[in-house]
Amino acid sequence: MKYTYFLLFILFISHIKAQEIDSVRLRIHYATQFKRWENTDRLRSDEHVLDIGKTTSKFYSWWETRTEEIRDSVLARGGTFQDVQNALGKSLYPRSYQYYVIYKNYPRKGRITCTDKEFKDYIYEEDLEKPQWKIYTDESMTIADYQCQKAQTDFRGRTWTVWFTADIPISDGPWKLCGLPGLILKAEDGKGEFLFDCIEIKNTDKEAISIPKRNYIKCTRESLKQALIKSAKDPVGYFRQFGIETDTGTDANGKPLKYGDKIPVFLEY
Repeated sequence: MKYTYFLLFILFISHIKAQEIDSVRLRIHYATQFKRWENTDRLRSDEHVLDIGKTTSKFYSWWETRTEEIRDSVLARGGTFQDVQNALGKSLYPRSYQYYVIYKNYPRKGRITCTDKEFKDYIYEEDLEKPQWKIYTDESMTIADYQCQKAQTDFRGRTWTVWFTADIPISDGPWKLCGLPGLILKAEDGKGEFLFDCIEIKNTDKEAISIPKRNYIKCTRESLKQALIKSAKDPVGYFRQFGIETDTGTDANGKPLKYGDKIPVFLEY
């Protein structure tokens, strides 16, 4: 695509400074599968992490975070876009496509802060809503060597089936899921479009939970959703609102790209 490389180079220039808001006490890694577009059955993969601190937790893409660190390191040394590409090509971390970050109980108890990225950085706050769960005491499963119970809920337009362990009495889990008498180690929505499956649990006390200091666009959950839809269906119009004029781009055969049929799949509706 004619304009993509320029835009991606701008996107890759991330801000290194961050505000520390807590320290990590427990780190949970989840193997993630997700459906990106409505008009395909393809599931993509990622690895997400839930960092749990004393008062705050942070849920984010491990692949994207490690990739950002590589970009920042190369650019801090004065590297070019091509240098960044070369470094990423040697990286062990695949491309993520998952840029959202969820901070529970931040900036204060009972609130959630959400950030996302689509050329620009977005941020919004909302109340920490706890789903209403039905717990199945007669069903169990072992995940990461922990005995887990089954629970279900209808939350934000999806039916979620999860497995939580009372052996880790922390009422948290992947994404915005929480509110059970134990840590959620596995969660899958009823349509099979999202899956978070615990693959590792670590005790740690050497890292900070932080939020990057960026020029965020303050928004609402709904306005962010509309921005992501516009970027997918009309990228030229999306960039134009930021004063960037560009063409529609071309594919590998030199033909104009078509975007109209791209509809993002959202975790919540």
